[in-house]
Amino acid sequence: MEGEKGAYIVIGIIKGKIFKDFKFTIDGISVKDELCICEAEKRMRELEYSSLKENEVDLIFFDRKLSFDKSLGILVPKNSIGIVKDFDIVKRERLNKVENPPWLVIEEDNGDTISGYFKLFPSSWVFYIESQVLVNDYEELLYLIYNLGMEPIPEALGYNYPLFLADKLVKYYRNKLSKFINTASLQSNIRYREFRSWIERLRNDGKYF
Repeated sequence: MEGEKGAYIVIGIIKGKIFKDFKFTIDGISVKDELCICEAEKRMRELEYSSLKENEVDLIFFDRKLSFDKSLGILVPKNSIGIVKDFDIVKRERLNKVENPPWLVIEEDNGDTISGYFKLFPSSWVFYIESQVLVNDYEELLYLIYNLGMEPIPEALGYNYPLFLADKLVKYYRNKLSKFINTASLQSNIRYREFRSWIERLRNDGKYF
């Protein structure tokens, strides 16, 4: 529609099992995506929460503040945990000096939701967490996030492996669409032989979809 902005929305869904000792398996990886004339952030949340209704689960991880969704009037499921990668730099520097990880520091307890910070390994980052799960057992909560943050991948170590996978999945699909748009625009600007050569280079580099 003239004068309106289109958006490409994609969400990554990682399904798995967490056992009594908090070891886990990844059992399913999928995406939902769409092109729309819409408010991207609002539509993304609609897709996420509609997916939750389609899949009954015991535990949900989000890569953002639960409190932000609540401020938008969204009813966040009680079995949710939100983990945030980026927050105030000064605070992160101060918390990085806290020794002897793994540790979890709870700064607010509102009864049904707790929030604070955690660091799992000496070389890993500090992350912000909001949890509606295990709100009365901080040690058990730390044990849960510790086991989900043990994957020996630099970007995932000390974070949350299912959220890491979901992020990689979303970026992959966004890059796919970006390549498609570039391909379509290039067709009118170069000769076919050059276009074919460009596609072959992408294939050989493993970057073509």
